[in-house]
Amino acid sequence: MKNNKIIKFSSAFIILPAVLFLSGYSLDQKGFFQIKQVRINASTSESQRNFIAPKIENLKNKLSAFKGVSLWRFPLNQVAEILKQENWIQDYRLSRSWPSSLEIEIEPQPIAFLVQTSEGKQASAFNPVSQSGEVLDRVDSKEAPDVIISHDVILLKNKKIRDGAVAVLKSLPTQGRLHPSQVSEIGYDKKEGYWIRLLQSEMKINLGEDQFEIKSARVAQVIDYLENRDLKARVIDANLSKKVLVRLHQAP
Repeated sequence: MKNNKIIKFSSAFIILPAVLFLSGYSLDQKGFFQIKQVRINASTSESQRNFIAPKIENLKNKLSAFKGVSLWRFPLNQVAEILKQENWIQDYRLSRSWPSSLEIEIEPQPIAFLVQTSEGKQASAFNPVSQSGEVLDRVDSKEAPDVIISHDVILLKNKKIRDGAVAVLKSLPTQGRLHPSQVSEIGYDKKEGYWIRLLQSEMKINLGEDQFEIKSARVAQVIDYLENRDLKARVIDANLSKKVLVRLHQAP
């Protein structure tokens, strides 16, 4: 009796997968699993939507070549190779969505700042720089994300200086007048080192070459002090040993 049960269970384990495989194979031969849609979802901020949207459309055009291919037999590594060549993508996740869709979840590289260039005919062209310090493909003003701008081309040519600029922005406070959203421009000078300019007051802040977190904390305190006393500064120089030099606007 036990032997008969064992035989029945064994037969079921063999027959059932075979039936499922044959059914799937039959549907596949009839085109039931042909890829009809490639869905791409990207998590991005509002300020970078104009930058990401055309890149997603371009990626969809590249992947449209896979439409009509069997999702059942389709090797996902082919898509992975395409995604790896897109330097604006930081991370991604691929999955099959049965019966006929390919799902792609994308995490774009966050952009730290833009470097405006005036080479050639594209006077309003920008090179985005990611928070990892990577220079991305040039875009025009319509596609440029709403982030801090630099006019110093040396940030594109010199990786060490570029990484320093990223470090400056990462060192800024997470709130207050010195938050990155309050900064309009970043630059580099061989003598003074790194500097930033605030959006509303157009105040220039010199931060030197190192100890950015300590210096930005000091500057934030100075800005609070000035605002509490209704004083306006043109320049704050934090590139001094344990001191901050403030140059006020001259009274009219």
